[in-house]
Amino acid sequence: KKYRNILNSDIIHLRKPDAKDWDGIMHVNPKLKEKALAMFFNPTDKDIVRTIELPLYYTGIEKIAHIREREGRSKKYKLDRDYCVSLEITIPAKGYTWYVVE
Repeated sequence: KKYRNILNSDIIHLRKPDAKDWDGIMHVNPKLKEKALAMFFNPTDKDIVRTIELPLYYTGIEKIAHIREREGRSKKYKLDRDYCVSLEITIPAKGYTWYVVE
């Protein structure tokens, strides 16, 4: 229930699913405290570590994004010229993780 508002917001597909590598979607809404919630899925039998570019243009954030994994501590990320940040993420085998952008 905590993230209901952002989960009912617009969706951006981060990668086309192919069941061979990670899959991800991101909910965005510039009017909320949580500007985005990105979810990543791993359909494989091995943990995946990837550097993924998050497109934050539709979040309304212009310079600095505060991003945290699940309920962890947030870190500051500077947006590049095309409103993206690079995130290194680890997705457990046959599992998922999510990141909150504020």
